[in-house]
Order: sequence, then structure tokens, then C-alpha cells
Amino acid sequence: MRFFFLFLLLTGLTSKIYSQETDFGVFYGKFYALYKSKDDGTGFRNTPKSQYSGYPTIHLNKQFTEKISGEAAITFLAYQQYTGTRLYTPGYFSVFYSGNISVTCNYTLIKAGKFESRLKGGLGIGIIPDTYKGEFVELFSTGTSIDSISRGNIKRDFTPLFPTLCAGIDFSYRLGKRFKIGLGINYQKGFLKVTEYDVYYNDGSGKNDQHARQWGNGTFYAFHGGIRYVLTNNKK
Repeated sequence: MRFFFLFLLLTGLTSKIYSQETDFGVFYGKFYALYKSKDDGTGFRNTPKSQYSGYPTIHLNKQFTEKISGEAAITFLAYQQYTGTRLYTPGYFSVFYSGNISVTCNYTLIKAGKFESRLKGGLGIGIIPDTYKGEFVELFSTGTSIDSISRGNIKRDFTPLFPTLCAGIDFSYRLGKRFKIGLGINYQKGFLKVTEYDVYYNDGSGKNDQHARQWGNGTFYAFHGGIRYVLTNNKK
């Protein structure tokens, strides 16, 4: 982290400063959590299509040179983790709540009039305030017969803090002197296991137990839009 701020400082000292603008932004969108799974049987389903959740974010952006800026962001994340077993099950899910603080260095790719596009890269810290371990039991039926019975453990007692690598691209358009509208695409890659389902399931007879696991590292994609308010605009 110290090398990141040193890079920004050296860039600001060695480059011609065109503007030292600071802005504050509020954004909202959707994030898509990614989970891995391993099935020792034949009926476990990883169900990624249902893992979209709201993605509110607060940004503070500082322009250092014509091309280089730094940004800090605070995000609230409600991770939804889905599983399914056998053929007809609608899927079982639970939610765990997390915060995320990230710092990125941004490079302006295009700046034409009021339009700007930036490439972003940096580090993040995920925060899980409630670490725990629990059990679950679910019975799924088709109406005429039992499709499956699943049970097992939900493990979320690994770590309250986990690091991520951040990357993304954003676009903004200036509206007057004080406001900008923006769109962004973000990706954060986690490295430590933060959640896991340890699942046992059968076809309802209780005689053919099978085993599967599904786990996540806090990795996600995100899409958001919002508005920025320019706090300072010191032209030099």
C-alpha cells in the first residue's frame, strides 16, 4: 500500500499538473458473486445465475495530473450463495453481509471535451463482521414425490478480513461545473476462503448419500452507475 501512495506522489511531482480536482460520488448497481464447487456424486448443481445483488458504493476521487488520479471507495455487499441438489430443486440459498474498502490508481485512456474514460487497478479489503458456523436441512419435492433431501454445514468462520485485487474501467460525462454522471465495471479477486457449504444429499430414500462442496473467496464482478459532485477544481 505504501508503494501505491509513493507512486502517486512521484507522479504528481514529476508531471505537469493540469488540474487538482476532487470529487465525491454515490453509485448503485449490481454485483455478481462467483463460487466454485466440487461434487463427489451426480446431483449437485452450482446455480450462479441467481447471485446478483445490490451494489451501493461511495467514492472519493482525487485528480493528480492530466492522466493520473487516485480513488477510495466504500461498498456494502450482501453475498447470496445458492446451491441445488438433484434434478428439480429450486435451490437453497443464504446471505452473508460484507463491507469492502478499496483504493485504486486510475489512468485516463480517453479525455475528449466533457467525456472521460479511465482504467483502474488497486487493492481492496473485504470485511465480514459476523463469522459463524451453522447447519441446514432441506427437503425438496415435485408435488408427487420427494426429489431430494440435502443437509450439511454452512461454514463462515474462516476470517473477518480478506484481501482482494481490484481492476476496472469507468466512464464519466460532465454536467455543468459541479456534476458528473458516471458508469463503471469493476472486478475484485479474492484469495482466501470466506464461505463454504459442506453438503450431503440423497434422492429421498436415505440410502444413497452423496457429498458436495461449494465455496467462495469473495470474488465478484460489478456494474454500477451514479453521480459525482466536484468538491474542488483548482486549475493550474
